[in-house]
Amino acid sequence: MKTAKTLGPVSADLLLRLSAEGKTFFSIVEAQTIAGKDYASTVALLSQMVHRGWLVRLVPGKYLIVPLEAGLESIPMANRYAIVREVLGSLPYYVSHYSAMEIHQMTTQPVKTVYVTLPRQRASQTIAGVSYRFLYAKPRSFWGSEVHWVTDQDQVHISDLEKTLLDCAVRPELCGGLAELAKGLWLRKSDLDDRRLIAYVQRLGHKAAAKRLGFLLETYGLGCPETIAALQSLINSRYNLLDPTLPDAGSYRARWRLRINLDPEELKTIIWT
Repeated sequence: MKTAKTLGPVSADLLLRLSAEGKTFFSIVEAQTIAGKDYASTVALLSQMVHRGWLVRLVPGKYLIVPLEAGLESIPMANRYAIVREVLGSLPYYVSHYSAMEIHQMTTQPVKTVYVTLPRQRASQTIAGVSYRFLYAKPRSFWGSEVHWVTDQDQVHISDLEKTLLDCAVRPELCGGLAELAKGLWLRKSDLDDRRLIAYVQRLGHKAAAKRLGFLLETYGLGCPETIAALQSLINSRYNLLDPTLPDAGSYRARWRLRINLDPEELKTIIWT
């Protein structure tokens, strides 16, 4: 295992002083100020530290400190979300889908991929050993985010609770399937704002999402009659799959214009597991 003793004195002092300031991310200029070196020498020092595995270069001029204890594998999930902010800089974004569910405490298992929604195309990439999937959203659907503290020092933009549910209902494959969405809905049922959810569904106008959310709310006895009626008013005559990640099979539920390809009894037991 690596320890600070394997570092040169300048590198060790840099890491210790950055840590004392509570910094996980830092710039070349910040390192230069601490190390007391000229710009070129500082860049050379940081490049050497990246090569030895003490730092990760996120973007030109921006670095992540790798935890001393266990390398990349020990980077906390909260810092993995903060990496999004550092990599994207001033670009608008929000952490979404399965990742937003994790931040909102809507999951009971770790999420390995970080999902990020952007109003522009961007290739997915692996950063510090973590897979980042960047999802394009047209301007008409890029809204419903909030600022959330993921560490004592770091804030990121994430989809709010209702937008997270809606985004996942639109694309269940990005949250582990409808069963995971159902579990997330149940876990945060007491915090759900029905009026906001309805306003969001109406604004987006996605028929299949309205059907899936309405079916889940009704299955779990959630949502007032007005909420259920509002969602029903948004559906069309076409049948959609309850869970598009599963085979096209099962009975048809005319009330919600859904093909129930996930056993409703299984949905009821999911919330107790």
